[in-house]
Amino acid sequence: MPARPGVANELVTPEAVLLELPTAGVATRAFARLLDLVLQFVFAMIVVTGASMLFPVGLSPQLAVIVLSFTTLLVLPILVEVLWRGRSPGKALFGLRVVGADGAPEAPRQAVVRGLVALVDLYLCVGALAIGGAALSQRSQRPGDMAAGTVVIRGPRGEAPVRVPIAFHPPVGYEAYVASLDVGMLGDGDFSLIREFLLRTSELSSERRRELGFELAEGVRRRVRHNLPTQIDPELWLICVASAYQLRQGGLLADAAAGLAPLAPLVAPDPRR
Repeated sequence: MPARPGVANELVTPEAVLLELPTAGVATRAFARLLDLVLQFVFAMIVVTGASMLFPVGLSPQLAVIVLSFTTLLVLPILVEVLWRGRSPGKALFGLRVVGADGAPEAPRQAVVRGLVALVDLYLCVGALAIGGAALSQRSQRPGDMAAGTVVIRGPRGEAPVRVPIAFHPPVGYEAYVASLDVGMLGDGDFSLIREFLLRTSELSSERRRELGFELAEGVRRRVRHNLPTQIDPELWLICVASAYQLRQGGLLADAAAGLAPLAPLVAPDPRR
């Protein structure tokens, strides 16, 4: 069943952990795209006017059309989306942003795939394929989103909210255990999931908190190929993993996690009762 506009959809990560994201509706996306197309048309007119003044003769009309179409419909949208971290003027106006299907920031590769597929589902099919695909998709994804592994979400208008640095200290008594954890197999996306879960625990019911904590810990355990100690609560283990990841990455957060930096860190609460 298609997703309703404005409803937070549950996105399933590779570790089978649910991450709720407020996906954008088809109508909102269509208006945002329409504004982008108007701006692209204005850009094309400016380029044509400037080119005619600089090269009054000798410029092949066929070549000019090809270059202008390539730049306006493919290069420009991709470049804007990459530099603006998943946004375009239309998306910014309507408070939309492109992110990975796992909630991670959109990668340049994903922006390129979305741009290439847009040549077909948006331009060649005059938007019919894009609108139809998004309307039938559970997460309002057009074919370009499905191919790139992205989703368009609603967020604050303007720039993305600044992420407050969060340092996870090794839980008391687990310092040696954290130092021994090998988290080399974890990526930024994995850490982001752990981070967001630990910072949202107060918003969850006790049952949901335990359920998600166990599922996420199990997924991370498989990723790092480590046996989850029976005497450690899954949520507490995730704090250990987050701390180990920051220590491994180095920098200010690593110093803060070790208690050496002047940063006043926020630490996820100890789940032990």
